[in-house]
Amino acid sequence: MRPLLRAELARTRARSFVWFVAILAAVAGLGFVAMAWDDTRPPTAAQVRAAQDEFARAQAEWDRTGDDRVAQCREVEEQTREEHPDADLLCDQLAPVVEQFLPYQSQLEELGVQRLEPVTVLVVLAMLAIGVSLVSTDFATGAMSTWLTFAPRRGRVFASKACAVLVAGLPIGVLVVGTVAGGIVAVTTWNGAFGEPGSWFWQEYLGLAARQISAGLWAGLVGVGLAFALRHAAAVAGLAVWWVAATESALPVLLPVARGATLSTNLVAWTTGGTSYDVPECVPDPSTVTGEVCQDVAHVVSTAQGGLVLLAVALVVLGTGLLVFRLRDVT
Repeated sequence: MRPLLRAELARTRARSFVWFVAILAAVAGLGFVAMAWDDTRPPTAAQVRAAQDEFARAQAEWDRTGDDRVAQCREVEEQTREEHPDADLLCDQLAPVVEQFLPYQSQLEELGVQRLEPVTVLVVLAMLAIGVSLVSTDFATGAMSTWLTFAPRRGRVFASKACAVLVAGLPIGVLVVGTVAGGIVAVTTWNGAFGEPGSWFWQEYLGLAARQISAGLWAGLVGVGLAFALRHAAAVAGLAVWWVAATESALPVLLPVARGATLSTNLVAWTTGGTSYDVPECVPDPSTVTGEVCQDVAHVVSTAQGGLVLLAVALVVLGTGLLVFRLRDVT
């Protein structure tokens, strides 16, 4: 098994398509870093001058009417405290400050997770393409037949392909996710928007990155299973398009309760630490004869549920691919 794995890894390193996909995914991920830069960039000199002019006008207005506005605020605060004793309308903070007139600058704690979440799609698509190409290319070129003459035990050949995708996919996932995650931290620091993120943020941020990498490895294994079962990259692409159109898009519209069983929902639940979806539930309206009253009911999909669904899908696809590979002639 080890010689087979070493040989597969050497062949993987020699595939230009693998390098192309890895670099393309990393470069595409820089788009999310650019978005983080745009969200956190400091105000320009022109924006600062405009803000100072607005602040000067607001300060002049405050000098004329500030005392009356504070007094009105105090009266409203006293009335509010009759029902809510802890009410605080912050009347001492009504005076204008120049920061109110500057463009809002997001902080790392606010946008880090938001900008990192879409990277899941990049990692999954990249690893799916790599997993499919490493197997389908061997069938398309006839290399699989030659390979089986030297390693006739198909179970070991299948396992070596799957393990090679995992071993090669790990640094690719780290490259893509690490480029975006590190880039977001770098640009927020450069723009002075790093702030003081708490430990909860780093746990969520790094946990998201780790689960995204694992989702990429899952996609690579699914790609291997599909390629062994269908043997042609075009067939896998056609199946993927059909699945997305029929199951991921149309089915939840026709049957909203099925949204919890879709791969997209469970993938989001796994990577983001849980998600939810709404299903309309209707009951007869007692005020009418034939009318109904409908309301959306939230259904929660936990991280564990998402992970178990993804694991089950991977096992089914890999099992199908292995069965087809063992029973069907490669020629």
